[in-house]
Parts: sequence; structure tokens; C-alpha cells
Amino acid sequence: MASNARILNLSNNRTVKRSQAIGRVEQCISVWVEVNMSIRDLSNAERIQARSIQAREALELEHAELPGITFKPPIGAQAAHVMEMRNAYEANRFYTEAIQ
Repeated sequence: MASNARILNLSNNRTVKRSQAIGRVEQCISVWVEVNMSIRDLSNAERIQARSIQAREALELEHAELPGITFKPPIGAQAAHVMEMRNAYEANRFYTEAIQ
């Protein structure tokens, strides 16, 4: 289907572009009545409920963030981080000595 196809908004009997309709649905302003055919505007109470559901789904933990599971970086990565921090400390010390 073309991205510029017109979608009917049943709340005000006007048409909007398909991309605008998708944006309105993603922002919880409207809801599909018939997918890719028509939408309707949500009431304020419906918007609040839809946004809370959307936020709850967005806050679900990723697989690696499950409670009780801890991430331990590889030893090589730890050594590289220590070396990087040591070099930063030495560069800072060199700079402060140079400006004095």
C-alpha cells in the first residue's frame, strides 16, 4: 500500500495520510477501526489508559536484565578499562604539572 494513501478519520469525517494515521495511533491519539482503512480519535480517558499500557510495555525488562542475573564483563575488557583509566589519570597529572 502506498505511504500517501488516505485514511478516513471517523471522528471528524476527514482524511489523513497513512503515515499521519500511523503516527496518531503510535502516539495514542487515535485507534484503528479498520486497519489501514479508518481510525477514530480516543477520548481523554482512553488516551490515558492507552498511554499507561504503552508505558508499561516499554518498561518490561530485557532478557539480560532479569532480576538475579548479574553481568560480569570479560577479563580482557576489565584490563582495558583499567589501562584506559590509568592513562587518563596520567594525562591529567601531566597537564596539571605543565600549566604550573
